[in-house]
Amino acid sequence: MKWAKNRKGFITALVLIFLMVASIMLLTLYELVGNYRTNAIRMQTSSQLDVDALNTLNAGIGYIKSLSAGVLGFNITYQNRSPEWYSDFYSKLTSEWKNFLSVNIVSNNTFSIADMSTDNQSCVENTLKDELANYLANRKLSRISICVVKTKLPFSALIVSRVEKGGLATYAYGIVTSKLLNQYVYFTNKEKSRTGSTIYFKAGEIIDGPMRSHDYININNAGGKPTFTSTIEILGMKNQRGQVVDPREYNSYANLLGNPPYRILTSQDISALDFNTIKNEYKSALSSLVRDYSTIKSNPDTFSGIKFTGDVTVSFNHGQGGSNYDVKVSQGTVDYIITWNPSPPDAILRKQGGRSSETTNIKFNGVIYATGNVTVDGPTKLSTYKGNYTLFSENDIILNNRIIPYDTYTNNFTANEHGNNGDTVDSDKLQQIKNYVNSNETSSLNLVAINDVRIGVGSNNKLIDNMKIFASIFAFEGSFKADNYNRSPYAGQLFVFGSIMQNYRGPVGTFDRLTGSTITGYYKTYSYDPRIITGAFQAYGTPTKSQTISLKVLGLAK
Repeated sequence: MKWAKNRKGFITALVLIFLMVASIMLLTLYELVGNYRTNAIRMQTSSQLDVDALNTLNAGIGYIKSLSAGVLGFNITYQNRSPEWYSDFYSKLTSEWKNFLSVNIVSNNTFSIADMSTDNQSCVENTLKDELANYLANRKLSRISICVVKTKLPFSALIVSRVEKGGLATYAYGIVTSKLLNQYVYFTNKEKSRTGSTIYFKAGEIIDGPMRSHDYININNAGGKPTFTSTIEILGMKNQRGQVVDPREYNSYANLLGNPPYRILTSQDISALDFNTIKNEYKSALSSLVRDYSTIKSNPDTFSGIKFTGDVTVSFNHGQGGSNYDVKVSQGTVDYIITWNPSPPDAILRKQGGRSSETTNIKFNGVIYATGNVTVDGPTKLSTYKGNYTLFSENDIILNNRIIPYDTYTNNFTANEHGNNGDTVDSDKLQQIKNYVNSNETSSLNLVAINDVRIGVGSNNKLIDNMKIFASIFAFEGSFKADNYNRSPYAGQLFVFGSIMQNYRGPVGTFDRLTGSTITGYYKTYSYDPRIITGAFQAYGTPTKSQTISLKVLGLAK
């Protein structure tokens, strides 16, 4: 499912409202907010109804936190009705929000958290009811209404709070999701490889986006310093001799451009995002989103992904001439070719090879699940995708192709990406890509493996030069790494646009400790997809953590 195409208004509104929230000191990051019973309802004298709407929205978000089911969304039973005030709410929205709601909201599927007045007090939970009744009286309001509205977006909901006084009404509203695990461009549990080798950030490498490590990061500043453009959340920093660096000396080892430059994690921070717990929860939940081919064929109108037993090869080839298709999954001599028709979730699934060919119209959620390895490999060295996908392997994902969204490819790259030697992304090109993706790109990809996500080598045991991966990468038990990294010749730049989450840090190349120059494999440029922060165009199956809440976009209307 897709967000409205014109998203510039949302991003602007998000920035403005965040500035406003900071100025009145009302709201905190909701994933850090405790149970709603402990949420203090703060009182301000200026812009009373604005403050009241935001406060009561906060209370509603605190309540539905307990209903978060991770990748499955929210455990909410929606009723087939709309609040009587919904038309008034809609009429007060900006054109961008109206467009968004008309495309993505199911306005007659709602869940009422509370509807409180002096004459009628309805609420889903008694403690929350008492809190809101006291707030209603203390603030001399005539009515408080808090409602959740169903969306067509994965694991998301629209929550609206309405407060009324003296015939005036103000609305606070926002899109909430379970906490997405691709919120960092780089997120590692252990900085040493699975074999115990130390892996460094080095001269010339760029980590462009929020970063987190549950370990000490290792820095080699010979020949220059790595650059981190956003706040790094770390246990600490070690130099090339393995010595712990005093935080006052961090700037001698790295260019820290974030605000603040760094945050030292506590044991509580680390335990809150335990990799093993997340892995088990995710795998169990994802199984309910897929079915095998025979089950899909017998009941094609059920919205689902497709599950394969054993190893598969996946190819994305959208827009590539006569061989054009959206995604092909091959297993032995049999191909399963899926084409969006004309747009998700409607798709055509064609099985060919084996005994005979079969074509079925299906409702496809974009999830492809394999109990074995998933290898991404196509007709050339470039796979181009259109749509929102999750590839999941119970073992490894091996990448033999560059992977770029079709629209981003056609507007920002050349045909060189089809060959062994792709083009390098410099700082100017990176900014061009970020601007284009944020304003125009509607496709996304998750690469999720229980074990490793690996960049493969060809028959010559050589890595692809200037590898490019536009995806969120997850390796729950293993690493994101390059095969043959220490024996393949110098392969240039590894450009990842999206996010990386891995248990053990994986090696992608080697370098000269004295100069910082790359010797074999890749040097790194990792950049955060700016759409992730707003939750735009997330695919079904994006790893999330249950019992958590993230507020993605927020607004006021009156």
